[in-house]
Amino acid sequence: MSQNRAAVEALKRLALEKGMSPSQLAIAWVLAKDKSIVPVMGARTRAQLSESLAALSIELTPSDLARIEREVPESSIAGARYDPHQMAMLDSEK
Repeated sequence: MSQNRAAVEALKRLALEKGMSPSQLAIAWVLAKDKSIVPVMGARTRAQLSESLAALSIELTPSDLARIEREVPESSIAGARYDPHQMAMLDSEK
């Protein structure tokens, strides 16, 4: 948990510098990675949906992407996405 919390704090710091929420930065990062990747946004309120949709207008530069990936590297995330039973059911993870 503490390892993942450090990654979240780094993402918050980067988002604040760019004047957006961490979720907007995360969505914009996913959109910038590859046109075939579709971010899944789980909004519970209209305000959350509006915030998430605002990320569609954010354009990250190659420099932005490099900085995000340097400060929040994939290797810094601890734990599996789901429990072992659920992971075994995912086609995309095979």
